[in-house]
Amino acid sequence: MKIIKDFRAFKSEVENSDGNSHPSSFQDKTFHIILRRLAMKLNEADFSLGEFDHLYINFSTCLNEGLIRPANRKIDRYHPWYRYYDIGVSQKLYDDLGENDCTAFAIDGVKQILLNFFATDESSKKLVNESVEKVMTEGAEMLVRYKEKQAAKTKATVYLRLLDNGYYSPLLCVYDLENNEILREDLPATLETSLIGNIQLSSRRVTVKPKKNVLTQDLNPISFEF
Repeated sequence: MKIIKDFRAFKSEVENSDGNSHPSSFQDKTFHIILRRLAMKLNEADFSLGEFDHLYINFSTCLNEGLIRPANRKIDRYHPWYRYYDIGVSQKLYDDLGENDCTAFAIDGVKQILLNFFATDESSKKLVNESVEKVMTEGAEMLVRYKEKQAAKTKATVYLRLLDNGYYSPLLCVYDLENNEILREDLPATLETSLIGNIQLSSRRVTVKPKKNVLTQDLNPISFEF
């Protein structure tokens, strides 16, 4: 069972089936950021799509409005990590995709796909509903747990926030044994999570080391005392 990694949005005016061209992606920045936040929140809770981890949402005029179903396509043997699911839309909604006033409709369609095809029990349905609610109400302020380090008397957690411009805004918090917050510091905004590698935690200091790769060779560890 694979944990969800990503949503991607597409649209098509021809049947999304084997033998036809693949749907076209549409680049609506607001909707794209919302989908990324939702994937992050569901990933945090280990929500699984089954045998794949990328869910491709296709808005199609070939289905009755509101109808949702798996696309009539065989699994791509070379790219088995994604599946298409279709949502029927009217021609007017199709033409308006990418406009802010369609965001609520679009995200509700994604929620319905998750609830009807992937949320297998009441607990997972609750998770989907609560995650969508958090994404839509908290926006760029929503925290997603990314990494943790437990020491004898303290715990350090790095959270991620996804800003509207696509940057991550990491937040470092340290807690005592009673879960009282004793340190709260923003880390530098970044397009990649390479900034956040190993966490070192002692009784009075926390250090976040960058991951070791070509992108981080000029980055230094970030330390705070508490």
